[in-house]
Amino acid sequence: MHFYRKILQHRLPITIAAALAGIGIMMYYASCDTACSYLRGNLLGIDLKYVGVGYMGAIIALAFFRQADLLRMLVAAGIGVEGFLVEFQVRENVFCPFCLAFGALVILMYLINYERRHMTNAWHQKGLYVFGDAKIPFTEGLRLPLLAMMIAGYVFVFLTFSGSATPAYAAETTAAPSYGKGSWELMIFTDYFCPPCQAAEKELEPELERLLARGDVKITFVDFPGHKSSSLFAKYFLFAVAANKGYANSLKARSVLFALAAEKKVDQESVLAAALKSKNIALETVDHKPVFQQWLAMIKRFEIDQTPTCILRFSSAYSRKFIGSDQISRELIPELQKRFPGLKK
Repeated sequence: MHFYRKILQHRLPITIAAALAGIGIMMYYASCDTACSYLRGNLLGIDLKYVGVGYMGAIIALAFFRQADLLRMLVAAGIGVEGFLVEFQVRENVFCPFCLAFGALVILMYLINYERRHMTNAWHQKGLYVFGDAKIPFTEGLRLPLLAMMIAGYVFVFLTFSGSATPAYAAETTAAPSYGKGSWELMIFTDYFCPPCQAAEKELEPELERLLARGDVKITFVDFPGHKSSSLFAKYFLFAVAANKGYANSLKARSVLFALAAEKKVDQESVLAAALKSKNIALETVDHKPVFQQWLAMIKRFEIDQTPTCILRFSSAYSRKFIGSDQISRELIPELQKRFPGLKK
């Protein structure tokens, strides 16, 4: 109890510290350079990361000016918002550790600022105020049950939230582009506009050429459309695949496409086509939509929600997933070098 009383005596500074931690989580999430997560959403068109930073900023301001009642109201509304967002993640079966950590901080702030003064013997009023209450500003002592703020937060985000776990391609099914043969398969899920993917593809390129020269490892490319222009770039990769049955033209096309995406200067189809042709990359126009649908099926089947992700498989006996550029560099590439050394005799 003594420890709890200490917390109550310093709850406003603790609240400020928790809010600063929440801002730090959102800033790290926005700038993380090891993997791109595709569980995302917005409120009224504003990315949730920036909403989270603004929310924590408001918490800090209220705590700094010792507006405890308004602080409790805002935190309670945040509980309702987080309830909806966790429900969304459960429904999509995709979980974001950054979002869950942010939600845990909101719960912590709610617990350390909890107060319940308005209680009567009536059972319905006990139920109404069990989640705490706060004094309504500019009134003569009227207190608002925080349950009302929780419900208001949930309803607000229900009406204004727009989110997705994976983007969608569309059309009929067909085979995704693959090279090489054998029981071993390396599946590469990347997005041209994902900075960690750009780094991972560059590091993987010599290994892919070496494995394809061996000829006994199947390599499958899956382009993940996480950016508004990713589908356009993926379409031209498929045009390069169609133009030449070998892997050299396709690998060269991927290298150029990732380099162009990193520059973020190409957003028109004519400019992209001209840039590829200037690098002597052969292109053949084909119906790309069937492959897009196959990619979507593979993204769902293997539960890919962030890039870069690579899966190394041996029939049904072995399957290992490598997520993020760090893990691909530190673990996947050494494993490929160990399992498939040099050229096949």
